[in-house]
Amino acid sequence: MPPAGRPRTFDRGEALKKAMMVFWEKGFEGTTMAELIAVIGMKAPSVYAAFGNKDTLFREAVELYKGQVEQGPLKVLHESTSILDALENSLNETVKMLSGAKVSGCLIMGGAINCAPEHQEHVQHLRNIRGKYKEALKRRFAQAKVDGQLNEGTDPEALAEFYFGFIHGLALRAKDGSTEKELQSSCKFALEVLKSELRDSLPMDKKGVLGEN
Repeated sequence: MPPAGRPRTFDRGEALKKAMMVFWEKGFEGTTMAELIAVIGMKAPSVYAAFGNKDTLFREAVELYKGQVEQGPLKVLHESTSILDALENSLNETVKMLSGAKVSGCLIMGGAINCAPEHQEHVQHLRNIRGKYKEALKRRFAQAKVDGQLNEGTDPEALAEFYFGFIHGLALRAKDGSTEKELQSSCKFALEVLKSELRDSLPMDKKGVLGEN
């Protein structure tokens, strides 16, 4: 404990994590600057000096959260040569993020919904991030097709649209209270869509059947 009169060391990174958790739980519009100042645990002038206003703090919180997605679900998407294994691992990481923290749901999916007109830049910013997430899925499916893992008629764009929509749905279900086990169960069914697009030449243990994973 520091001697009396010595100011506490300000850990900006830790303060940002705390702010991110509030935005994650309540979204941009549902969060007040007073709440952020309280959770950070510093006086208002210090918080404003470190982060500026609520808008800039939200943008930094989103970048922090985005980094976790990039090091989790998006990273493992490229760590396996098997598209089925890659997607399954990515969905598992997604479920962990959605339900494993103190806050459920997804900041990128639901952090800026129904924002006031003066805050539409946050809506667009998150929409752009979501678009890049979908594009990453599309590129991975396209690579799997080039590698000969998917049927000739498989459309990587359609697969990316389906799975990104599914991930969006997972985020909403987690926010509504679905358990990690329930979300994992949904993922097993969703993987059947990809299995139906695998080339017939792949081993059966890679194609699988419903309920065998």
